[in-house]
Amino acid sequence: MAVEQIVDRLIADQNIAIDSEHQARQASAQPVSFRLGPNTFSLRRNFFYFQNAPSAAPTEAVVNLSIQWPCLEPLPQGFNFANDKDASMRAISITARYLDPERITVPAAMQRTLLPLDPESPAQRANPLENLAMRLQGDAVHDGLVPYYADLDAVERYLRNRHPGNARVHSRENTVQLSKDWCIWRGPGGDPLSVIKCDNRELPDGLVIEGPVVEDDPAVQRRAACDHQFALPTLGIVVEMSYARAFCRTGAGLNSASKRSFAQPVLEQKR
Repeated sequence: MAVEQIVDRLIADQNIAIDSEHQARQASAQPVSFRLGPNTFSLRRNFFYFQNAPSAAPTEAVVNLSIQWPCLEPLPQGFNFANDKDASMRAISITARYLDPERITVPAAMQRTLLPLDPESPAQRANPLENLAMRLQGDAVHDGLVPYYADLDAVERYLRNRHPGNARVHSRENTVQLSKDWCIWRGPGGDPLSVIKCDNRELPDGLVIEGPVVEDDPAVQRRAACDHQFALPTLGIVVEMSYARAFCRTGAGLNSASKRSFAQPVLEQKR
């Protein structure tokens, strides 16, 4: 945000020139077409995280989008949320990525989100933060979204064994900070189609939501967040999102779309 504000000031002071092609893209209200692999999509410019995207030479593998909670719509074109704390708090960042099936398939990529970095390493398999089998499975919610909570006692023991002389590392406070909770939704064949990893449930949200009003909780120093990855197998696309965990606890937005998520219809319906 600070970098964007500095650039804006440099532009306003005429220390940086903006070419006419860039200005035309910024001002255009026409939908923008872009490709993800063999798929062609079209979205209004304000859906893009950088509203001048795609650039004159766009990539054909990745697109970055941004929408706002709870309406799940983008900000108005030309809006600079770097200057608006409320818009910044409501932002939901989305990255859609096409996967070349000759390099990695969508099911394989989704399965990787549930595995240690090196699944063959005994040390990494022994880490309860990375091993799904060492988590505490909860009851399914939202028609099959299954929570797998971090086993804090197991994590604390693991950290104590790894760092026996460092009480701070295996303290309960540090254990909670490190231990994300997972939620998984699987397809009929058992492949993970949606994986959500959120800051631990023992941590406060860090936001106070009253109806449409979102404010920082003055008693909490940081906002709990979620990273959400889900698959669009027929398109060969994996979507990654990040958002405030507090949005999951409300009656709108994520709570009613946990499996498919709201970026899926954005992409599927704009083809």
